[in-house]
Amino acid sequence: MIAKDRGRRARACVVGLTLLGGAAAGLVMTAQAQQATGKARVGTGSKPEPKVRLDQIDVPGLKETAVPVNPTDAIAIVNGQNISRQQLADECVARKGKEVLETLINRQLVDQALRARKLDISAAEIDAEIDTVAGRFGIGREAWLRTLDKERGISPLQYARDIIYPALALRKLSSGRVEVTDVDLQKAFDAQYGDKLRCRIIMVDKLSKAQDIWEALRKNPAGFEKMAESQSMDVGTRSLGGLLAEPITRHAPPENVADAAFAQLVDGDPNDTDKSHKPKNGDVTGPIQGAESTWILLRREDLIPAVANVSLKDENVRKKTYEIVYEVKLREEMGKVFEELIKKAAIENKLVGTIKLADEENDPDFRVDDEVKLMSNAGDGVPEAAGKAKAAAAGASPTKTAGPRPVAVSAEAAAEFDKGHLKPSKAPAVPAVNNPAAAAPAAVTPSPGSPQPGK
Repeated sequence: MIAKDRGRRARACVVGLTLLGGAAAGLVMTAQAQQATGKARVGTGSKPEPKVRLDQIDVPGLKETAVPVNPTDAIAIVNGQNISRQQLADECVARKGKEVLETLINRQLVDQALRARKLDISAAEIDAEIDTVAGRFGIGREAWLRTLDKERGISPLQYARDIIYPALALRKLSSGRVEVTDVDLQKAFDAQYGDKLRCRIIMVDKLSKAQDIWEALRKNPAGFEKMAESQSMDVGTRSLGGLLAEPITRHAPPENVADAAFAQLVDGDPNDTDKSHKPKNGDVTGPIQGAESTWILLRREDLIPAVANVSLKDENVRKKTYEIVYEVKLREEMGKVFEELIKKAAIENKLVGTIKLADEENDPDFRVDDEVKLMSNAGDGVPEAAGKAKAAAAGASPTKTAGPRPVAVSAEAAAEFDKGHLKPSKAPAVPAVNNPAAAAPAAVTPSPGSPQPGK
């Protein structure tokens, strides 16, 4: 693709120079005509001036300048004093070296994995993917690339090489590892077409604080907004009285929070036939654990009913739902594949002075301190943090404490709650993936050769 881009630039340059030459010739001819007309007006008997040839015009010629390649070559000259290419390189390494080297390491890992499986990525595939991504934004390829360059500082070459190429490579490496089940389809259908909850939220970091707020709201349900403004640690909603910008859908991540919200604010006790006990607008959930140090209270503002006359049995609906689920699961698998490449790789990073052994977690001396993976230091043997902190929010251990009874739950669940047996569910692990898979362009169509619905 690089060669293709260079060819395009070369052709554009030739065309530009041709047009420039034509314009220059036109200007010269116009000037000559005006000069001849003026002289003719002065005296009818005067002879016209001889025509001026284009090669007689003093036009500065184009001078080709090559970028210095040797470390000692001057990259700039200031008042006769050279700044060498090596000085520029050293400054770039000092400022951005760690980030750029990490990108090079990641790309090397992906390249090695492709070669091991005898796979490759063609320039045509990269170009097609860029066109596809641009099309999703409703703009042309060139406009999309200009936007990336202007707003995010990503050149077309960087975009193709460091984002599109690794993403396509990981998609190929993940092929055959994705399975979409009927349960997956049903959950996605419910999220897409089912009921949706408009809610306000209060988020705190302690269960005891959440219980105190719930007790206060039980006495004054109308105080939720003011309580959110003064007590919630969710900065994005606090100034809005806790109002969530988007409605909650079923099975939305974190799934345990969405499931608890719908169980308490929409479904209620399925065995309770008394309509007066059914959830309604203004109801507030009991404390829901969102993460190890995150507790949530939700108030129902409104219920958006499910889309009518839509069924998963409809072939078009099923296919669209399948494609959405497949893409989500594929992206998750791409992250896993990249993590596996990192895990199996032996990497010596001399810029930061770290050594990562292949499958180092199997080494008896390997340890994890404060959730940060350590790797041996190549220089002095002192372990240095080189991994990413695990972003898994583990659930707190069960605590025997009496708290407010959640609304709209079964009698049995309420009895257990009154006994003080709180059993917070674990929040799902949220991997912090700093790899090419995280930058993979979104898509809603399976890769070529991927299984289709019903096959």
